[in-house]
Amino acid sequence: MSEEERPLVGPGPGGPPWVPLPAGPTGTVETAAVAPAVAPPPPAVAPAPPVLAEPGPGPGATAPEAPPTAPLAPAPDIPLVSTGRLLATSFELLNRSGADMRRASFYIGLIVLGTVGPLALASWGMLVIDIQSGFERIDTGLGPNGDALFAGLGLLAFVGLVVGIVESRTLAITVLGGRMAGRPVSTRRALARSRRMFWSAILAAILAGIPVFFAQGVVAEAVGPMFGQAADAASVITSTLVTALIGGPFAYVMAGVVLGDVDPFEALRRSFRVFRARKLAAAVVVVFEAITALLVLFGVSAGLDLVIRLFDGLGLGPDAGPVGLAATTIGVVAVTFAFGTLLFTVMAITVAPQVVMFLSLTHATNGLDRVREGGSDDPDVRRPGRPRFRWLTRSMLLGFVLGAIGLALALSSVTG
Repeated sequence: MSEEERPLVGPGPGGPPWVPLPAGPTGTVETAAVAPAVAPPPPAVAPAPPVLAEPGPGPGATAPEAPPTAPLAPAPDIPLVSTGRLLATSFELLNRSGADMRRASFYIGLIVLGTVGPLALASWGMLVIDIQSGFERIDTGLGPNGDALFAGLGLLAFVGLVVGIVESRTLAITVLGGRMAGRPVSTRRALARSRRMFWSAILAAILAGIPVFFAQGVVAEAVGPMFGQAADAASVITSTLVTALIGGPFAYVMAGVVLGDVDPFEALRRSFRVFRARKLAAAVVVVFEAITALLVLFGVSAGLDLVIRLFDGLGLGPDAGPVGLAATTIGVVAVTFAFGTLLFTVMAITVAPQVVMFLSLTHATNGLDRVREGGSDDPDVRRPGRPRFRWLTRSMLLGFVLGAIGLALALSSVTG
């Protein structure tokens, strides 16, 4: 088999080897050859020649006993998923991972609440104070201190959203990967893996996103003037087509980093080779991710509009009484937390096809093995030079405290 027909053989410079992909001469996966096993069967062992009888031990001597050996657990059999069954298998995997997904979504919701919540509450408080003061604050402005405080809260919210998006993707890939491989990973271990690969995941997203965004911008500038008033609708269609054509080779970069345990550049190189094994499946992966994110964006807009209408119908708003203001404030907190859980759910849905096809083609779970019991990144084992595992790190707690202080100072500057 030539190098083109064996997309991933042997270790690369950026990480451990992956299982060879069963690709045929045309680059398509030969299902019949893969279904029985991932690797070729071991060669048949010739029968051993007869052994002549030897004198036994002398009287009173005991024969040495062979040390007992524990049987090795067989590796889980990850089935080869066809392209036609890719989306159905992805949703089945999501359904089987419900409990793990729920715990991870609460974690992301807490991060978003602690970082985005102060800005949301400060904006809500400023709106209430402006309405009760007859919008005098809008005419006079917030002053330099108020502007700086709101800018700081905005920066904290931005950092929190970045952390929430990155950790949502890596957490979801780890949890879904463990379930797909038949050896589920707990939320605690998945979080340890997510933090370990945080900066690598950011670099991988940049490497995979730059070519697609550049191509989308070029096509939008070229095609936009041709459609005139229908340019917005045309841009959605053209961006989807560009994503399918350009984004396919980059479809498995994130899974290669998190599950395959290679650096982003090596993951990029190997993603091209996985893409050649199933080109149509890679196109489905990237297009599904783009369309799902777009639909969810519209859904969030509609959901926020519905919440605002509901509050309005219940008489809850900035001009309500003390009880109404307290209820609305609780609602703002609840909506912020719910947005965080929704963020994780959306990211899990978008990465599920990537996880399914990546593991189906490579069987690479090296990254998961690192956080399993006894692994090099096992969160239950204290190692010199590494901080012990915390659900909320010191930097997160510091961000929450700074957000609370900034919220109090921002409200005091508005009232002052």
